[in-house]
Amino acid sequence: MPKEDRRIIFNNEEIYKALYAMCSQKQIKKPPPGAVTSLKIDENDNANLIVTIENPQDIEEPVAVREYSRDFLAAALMLLCRGLGIPLPKGASKSVLIKDDQVMLRVQIG
Repeated sequence: MPKEDRRIIFNNEEIYKALYAMCSQKQIKKPPPGAVTSLKIDENDNANLIVTIENPQDIEEPVAVREYSRDFLAAALMLLCRGLGIPLPKGASKSVLIKDDQVMLRVQIG
């Protein structure tokens, strides 16, 4: 049976919007205002991601570092896709990949 492997690539602005929307929906602490400048896999725990958010106008915390699970980011990106009208098959396996400084939502069917 054929299988499909699709990857949806997101820029840093879309990642911030996705995280902010998911935090709002879950009623948890939102990321601080600013721009995502990097997203890396946690060296101590492969299931977590380290997100760096910079805001040069914030005197107290110009660089904020937050940690999110891969599952949380995947759910946030799926929420963003729904809002943008990007179809995601219900029965597909979804995961987050980081490759060559690009963040991707991987959708595998079959």
